[in-house]
Amino acid sequence: MTYAATAAWLRPRLWMGAVVGVVPWAVWLGSLAFGGWYKDAEGTLIGADHLAFYTAAHLIRDGQPERMYNYKDLNKTGYQRNLIGWEWNGFEAFRNPPFYALLYLPTAELSFYASCLIWMALGLPLLALSSWLLHPQRPVRVFLWSLAFYPIFATTSFGQNTLISLAIFAGVYRLLETDRRFAAGFVAGLLWFKPQLLLGLFIWWAFAPRRYFRCWLGVGTMGAILAALCWGVLPEASRAFVKNLPTIVGYRGFGLWNVHTPKVFFWLLLRRWSEANASEDSQSFELVIAVNQLLTLPITGISVAIAWRIAKRSHASVAAMFPVAVYLSLWASPHTLIYEWALLIAVGVVLWKRYPNHRDAWLCLFVLAWAALTISTTFAYVQIHFLDLPSVVQISIPILGVVGWLGARELAAARSSEEQS
Repeated sequence: MTYAATAAWLRPRLWMGAVVGVVPWAVWLGSLAFGGWYKDAEGTLIGADHLAFYTAAHLIRDGQPERMYNYKDLNKTGYQRNLIGWEWNGFEAFRNPPFYALLYLPTAELSFYASCLIWMALGLPLLALSSWLLHPQRPVRVFLWSLAFYPIFATTSFGQNTLISLAIFAGVYRLLETDRRFAAGFVAGLLWFKPQLLLGLFIWWAFAPRRYFRCWLGVGTMGAILAALCWGVLPEASRAFVKNLPTIVGYRGFGLWNVHTPKVFFWLLLRRWSEANASEDSQSFELVIAVNQLLTLPITGISVAIAWRIAKRSHASVAAMFPVAVYLSLWASPHTLIYEWALLIAVGVVLWKRYPNHRDAWLCLFVLAWAALTISTTFAYVQIHFLDLPSVVQISIPILGVVGWLGARELAAARSSEEQS
């Protein structure tokens, strides 16, 4: 079937996506009600990931910022368990630079539950702001459809911060669209709290360094300001961050079923061998890493080459390269969890707006990506925890790879709405 025929079949059935999108919210809220609202029916803490940010802010408030990255000590002494006030055996590690913890100081005075609810509630206006900044024709519709996207649900229910990242990316796009390049780079520099998300922007700007020199200057300026903030306000935490950086970067205290990257795809595909060698001597573990890189690096290299081709065809324009940069940041990062894929909303809105003649293709590819990210996390969890398979398939990665490749082909042949007029 062609894109046009497939899109014509999909359009009258899109309401089914809205219904499916409501299900995780309903199940989650019902489970929380059964668990007493501070945890779900399985005993999982509400917004558990928020505990990492809350803990870091609490350590600052308690005058112990140097403990921020001492995961073993915090886990052993039960610091987080004392904060939430009930027997909980999990641990949430704060892995962001120290300056990011300052953002949570205002709610560190409150209970964990109050802090978590406040930050969950802030997600809705951030999502609305992102929609407005991306300037779609129907921002309210974008906002409502976004709620049916599983990564948005994951961001909220996990207590994560991706909607901050989405608002930053949307701001960068709006500023670049109006040719305010230093300001765009300056705003992009706010992503230093999660620097892997800058990867796609850096690749894009490297393709046209003279044109985007002011972007580099802006992101560097913001980086210098944030570094000065770290060392000026939180010197002990900053020293601890530098000292423990290998541990922070290599931290793997999260469920791999939640991770959607080529790197983890191959780790899960070779699960039994990877886990067996990772638990033995360091030489064997280095072999696992080498094999994983051997499989992953060519994919990353091909992705960058495709981005280069699009940049040459489009003269590294904002319309073409912003979606590519966001996608590359997610695809090439070693630690892109399910909630980070919420950033695809920015990709969808920009492509839909700037390339209206290709909306049949965009609709087909959006639905395919939506379905993959809705199903894949649960499917991987079942393979690991219920079936205990020696080889686990994270189906999102091959599907997202196909979506990225087909989208790149369409984008390379497309002309933006401005070029057409």
